[in-house]
Amino acid sequence: MHFSTLITMLASVCGTAVGAPSQCSAPHTANLPLPARTIFQLNDSIPNSWFENIAIRQNGDLLVTMLSPQASLYVIQGPLSGSPQASIIDIENANGLVGIAETSPDVFVVAAGTFSALAVPVPGTMAVWEIDFNGPKPTTRLVTKMPEAGFLNGVASIPGSASPAVLIADNGISQVWRLDIKTGKYEVAAKVPQMDPLPNATLPLGVNGIKIRDGNLFFSNSNRASIFQLPIDEAGLATQGAEAKLVAKFDSDNIDDFLIDEKGEFWAATNFENTVAVAKVGSIGVVVAGTPTTLTVAGDTALAFGRTPKDKNIVYVPTGGALARPVNGTVTEPAKIVAIDRTGFSG
Repeated sequence: MHFSTLITMLASVCGTAVGAPSQCSAPHTANLPLPARTIFQLNDSIPNSWFENIAIRQNGDLLVTMLSPQASLYVIQGPLSGSPQASIIDIENANGLVGIAETSPDVFVVAAGTFSALAVPVPGTMAVWEIDFNGPKPTTRLVTKMPEAGFLNGVASIPGSASPAVLIADNGISQVWRLDIKTGKYEVAAKVPQMDPLPNATLPLGVNGIKIRDGNLFFSNSNRASIFQLPIDEAGLATQGAEAKLVAKFDSDNIDDFLIDEKGEFWAATNFENTVAVAKVGSIGVVVAGTPTTLTVAGDTALAFGRTPKDKNIVYVPTGGALARPVNGTVTEPAKIVAIDRTGFSG
């Protein structure tokens, strides 16, 4: 599905007649770009550093996965303090981490693998680990190896599941897995054409980030720079005969992970475009931070809203330092975390 086709579909949803409802209009842009500042950054002593995903503990600590050069989870305390402190949890038998999600209070799962080059997994090496912060020190546990997986990416906890379980996007084979955290058993939860990369894409990346809300799986497709909605049942499996529906499109040649805010709007990290954009349902996204030619959020990979009263209006953005596509063709930087203040923003 090409960009022009997607625009047509969105137009059919929104309506083009004079005086038609403005429900699909672009977000309000009067206060853009939103304030953004770097709150934590690595230095050149760690070459080719890339932060891939992020989750927030209930105490406000940031949990940031590293895709390159090592399988490390950065635990960042006091992110807005001006002098945040970081500790590192290393995962065994891997050299890169990808998606992360909380499955119960202060218990998280993270996808891991061995990579031969940046974002190039060695076949048969993907696995899922559990990290438990309940106790004097964090503990890690291998949940399961997933040798059939291609390239595990985004992770989302299934709400209300009888046994803790997650959905995991696999953009190596364009599908979503369901994994029971207690038993380690996994199965295909969803596989639809909208999860496929574009034909003949230079870097074929389809389904990437995933979120679950109100009985639906929302997923980003990187090559299509789009977000789709797919009905799922209580177990997290696609309902019989379900079809994915396009809900948002971004004016970009790529998006990575995304968020859904309290108004149901989509915040997307565009990665290659070095921007964060926001789209209402049925709209084209509007850039709210960064530009293609600056390092503000260069190579942004994911987003997370703060969980404490102090940072509830902060969007935390990890970056890969523009390693995949250097700014202006040559400029990269070490991985970092950016805080975007959305106070007063009205989509």
